[in-house]
Amino acid sequence: MSTTEKAGGRGRSRKSLRRIRNAVSTMIATVLLVVSAGVLSGPAYADDYPTWDDVKNAQASESAKNDEVARIQGLIESMNAQVAEAQAVATQRGTEYQAAQEKYDTADFVAAQLEAQATDASTRADASNKQAGQLAAQLARTGGNDLTFNLLVGGDQLSSDLLYQLSAMSKLTEKTSQIYAQAEQDRNTATALTAQATVARDELRGLADEAQRLRDEAVAAQQSAEAALQEQEDHQVELQAQLQVLQENRAATEADFQKGVQARAEAARAAAAAGLSTLPFIAASGWASPFPGAFSSDEYGMRVNPVDGGYRLHSGIDLVYSGGTCGATVYAAAEGIVNFAGWNGGYGNFIQIDHGGGIATAYGHNTQLLVGVGDYVQVGQPISLAGTTGNSTGCHLHFEVRQNGTAINPRPFMAAQGIEFG
Repeated sequence: MSTTEKAGGRGRSRKSLRRIRNAVSTMIATVLLVVSAGVLSGPAYADDYPTWDDVKNAQASESAKNDEVARIQGLIESMNAQVAEAQAVATQRGTEYQAAQEKYDTADFVAAQLEAQATDASTRADASNKQAGQLAAQLARTGGNDLTFNLLVGGDQLSSDLLYQLSAMSKLTEKTSQIYAQAEQDRNTATALTAQATVARDELRGLADEAQRLRDEAVAAQQSAEAALQEQEDHQVELQAQLQVLQENRAATEADFQKGVQARAEAARAAAAAGLSTLPFIAASGWASPFPGAFSSDEYGMRVNPVDGGYRLHSGIDLVYSGGTCGATVYAAAEGIVNFAGWNGGYGNFIQIDHGGGIATAYGHNTQLLVGVGDYVQVGQPISLAGTTGNSTGCHLHFEVRQNGTAINPRPFMAAQGIEFG
């Protein structure tokens, strides 16, 4: 990635972070506004919004004032409805995507297990065949000319040595037959498991395509919701200020409103500066711990889900602190581009970062997201605050590593990057 691209990405990241922080600090700074801030904003055409000249002109007559009040109230209600609808769609798409991704991850894990079991069975079959062949060769040596000679010259009384030899040959033959039978059984098992794994892999293609399609839809829905929120942030405070001026029938100017906006921005900057965390340790590999000093409360692998009791793959590692996990800063494990930031079903508020080379990391159950889709993030950059959103039994960070879209165990991968988990 070029320096220009990185600089542009950092600009987008700072803009997104500033937008989110401003939204949070709006409640703190409302005392400095002409009126308190409302909820947030939905898409509309610029010409639909009243100007302060429209407000002043409407005050000339009672009917004009009432019409303008109705118009502004209609715009606010419309924005609220559009935001609610956009958020509901984003939540639904995120839930569908998470369910599809979880189904794929579990099926992929099971297919890999089947393939490993098939390989083991085939290895056992080869070993059994080799052992049976060695015993057969031994049997041939034991039962050769010596046995034939003893049978011909032994007469009616076979020697005790000959009887022992016959007994040993019988046992050797029996053992050889058992080993051949086990080898055949192992070979049949390997064939059956290979067939099951092939079927599972064929089904995975469809599951992967479905998960990708739903991810794209979830990203688009999340971006639409963010656009609606941004539009609301841009207009609702001013609309409510205009509405209050009309309802109270008093004089106010746009300059009064802008003073409040500037005061709100200053308060937001102060709050943001106070809340920034220090960067975590960055290893020589260029990777950092997403939750420095945390320890694992649940590992990667198949498990009974603690929320709904389903048996499926836990596709990451859960990280917690001994105290104060809720609201703790989550950091980007490496630099990259955010390709998902929003609601993701059971994972709640979820972020996924593409690091290039087929490697991605993901962070689930956050209480607040500090970056958005398309943002470029540096290693160790704060990206969210940990929480317990989605299907969660308590505050923790669900951390994933994906290789070419498939979830892998984060612990050995991160250890190879010089990052250890407790």
